[in-house]
Amino acid sequence: MDKLTAVTMIMMTAFGAQVLTNYWRRRPAATAEINSLREENQALKQRIAALEAIVTAPDYELKRELSRL
Repeated sequence: MDKLTAVTMIMMTAFGAQVLTNYWRRRPAATAEINSLREENQALKQRIAALEAIVTAPDYELKRELSRL
């Protein structure tokens, strides 16, 4: 192995180590953000289900027709 190949391999290894280090440092923050978004998504699904229950209730249709009169 000549010197140029050895230097190139060392530089590639150092670059790869830097990329992996940055990835692992940012990963917990990304995981926390994903969990936060999942919780928000679940809350929105519950709100939509509540709104669907209100809109599809027979009383809602009756109240809507009475308000038109």
